[in-house]
Amino acid sequence: MSSVQSIGSNKWKTVLNTRRIGWFILIVALLFRVGKAYATKSIPIYGDMVHYNHSALFLLLHHVYTYWGSGPAAQITPGYPLFLAAMYAVGRLFSPNVHVWIHMALMGQAVLSAWSVYLLYRLSLRLTPAWGAVLAALLFLTYPTAIWSPLTLLTETLYVFTLLLFVTAFFRALEKPLLRRFFLAGLLLGLCTLVRPTVFPLIIAPVLLFLQSAYRRQMGRSLRNWAIYVIGFILPMFPWWIRNEVVFHKLILTDEDAGNPLLYGTTRRFLNDPALGRGLSPKQQEHLALVRIGQQFAHHPWQSLQWYTVDKLQLLFSTPWYLGQPSHTFTGHLLNFWLHAHLVWVILGSIGLILGLQKLMGRWLTALVFYFVLVQLPFIPINRYVYPVMPFFFIGVAYFLYFAYTRGQRQLLTNQQNRKDPQDEDKTWGLNT
Repeated sequence: MSSVQSIGSNKWKTVLNTRRIGWFILIVALLFRVGKAYATKSIPIYGDMVHYNHSALFLLLHHVYTYWGSGPAAQITPGYPLFLAAMYAVGRLFSPNVHVWIHMALMGQAVLSAWSVYLLYRLSLRLTPAWGAVLAALLFLTYPTAIWSPLTLLTETLYVFTLLLFVTAFFRALEKPLLRRFFLAGLLLGLCTLVRPTVFPLIIAPVLLFLQSAYRRQMGRSLRNWAIYVIGFILPMFPWWIRNEVVFHKLILTDEDAGNPLLYGTTRRFLNDPALGRGLSPKQQEHLALVRIGQQFAHHPWQSLQWYTVDKLQLLFSTPWYLGQPSHTFTGHLLNFWLHAHLVWVILGSIGLILGLQKLMGRWLTALVFYFVLVQLPFIPINRYVYPVMPFFFIGVAYFLYFAYTRGQRQLLTNQQNRKDPQDEDKTWGLNT
């Protein structure tokens, strides 16, 4: 009985220690991220940031959801503009100055980024011991893009946060398939889809569970889990669907902006061919993109296959998404060195994710990363779009090192067992004679 109590006590000590480490990581991340945001007094607004800022301001001041005009629009899903408008509303309580509102948004994003580091730590514990989870969290904490992106008015910080929330909730549902866990996972998937619709097809993720015999034997329960998962997904999406039906008299499941990145993903000159989609509606751009893809594979199949696989993967992952300029100081040189380590994390992370296929959670994580990479290949190959999967590569790095460590320890133990002590050989020889 005492041995059982001892085992239980040790288990709870381990759980308590991992939680303490997690809270310590969260505190460090908050101090680091919020401190950086607080010190940033102003940011340049350009590109998509102009439209997100306009959308949030128009929503807050005129109560109309738009993107680049003044009338109702559905070019993008409303998750990020709603977040920005909420942050601006908080900032307006303290000052009528728009710059203060933007600064409040940066502070909010800093908090979300810090929580993302903590979520990554908790998620990593499913594949590695505590030291591996700490390593994954520290890599993400110090990754230059993860430091810089919360200081921009772009979707990435909110998307990474909601994505990690969803993946964590989904993994918890896999570990213990309760209805409330599947409902929460579906709800978080819906919220994540409102930020970036790339995750929308993951609504069928629980169907993959039927590949396991255990779930097929419990068909009724598994179908109920999936149904409650879908219901959870619909709840946050439903107001968006109703709004689009009322305003545009048609069902828009996510957004109407997919045609543009799909069209420019059909050309290697995507950065220098502004006339390709000029004057075309989103639907016309999508139609032209599909026509071009069909023609490319019909007339140049091997070149097209190379473009949509090897070439795009190189453009997506060979460099990190980072538009800041390192200064000519010691810190700037250190940052530049750390930026160049990006490809190391991608390579080691990929190896670690492949090695992780031997574990159930590793298989799910690798499948998720494979999906996020695969779904991006038809579109414009900009490294910004694959930044949200970098946290999973950091888990892969941690698992690769954990795998190498355990393999080395096992090999060392085997060598020690195979090495014979000369004194033992003498004794054996004496007994035999």
